[in-house]
Amino acid sequence: MDSDYSDSPFSAILRGDQPGTVIVRDDRQRFAIIASLEPEAAIHWLAVPFEPGFSTEEMKQKEGERFLALLEFAVNETKAQAESYPALHNGFTIKFHLGAYETVPHAKLHILSME
Repeated sequence: MDSDYSDSPFSAILRGDQPGTVIVRDDRQRFAIIASLEPEAAIHWLAVPFEPGFSTEEMKQKEGERFLALLEFAVNETKAQAESYPALHNGFTIKFHLGAYETVPHAKLHILSME
């Protein structure tokens, strides 16, 4: 792992320091999809960049191309997982939070199965 991981809970999961489920990991793009520890749907995953320390809004503003690449990664990799996860057969939603509601300083996109 690179030394740019901080105390983000997502970084700790990616390092293996905290329990969590990594669904997909792409070391080339430095993105991962991990299972939410507080799911709001049958499938609730988080698409995250490896590097922490900035919010989703900051990533969108300062690294717009990387933000769009994360979105594309989330869509493509979730579609690729649909055969293995029947809860995705009805489709999925991708959402993100901006502003004060975003409590963990690590950019993330929420992937939720349709109920």
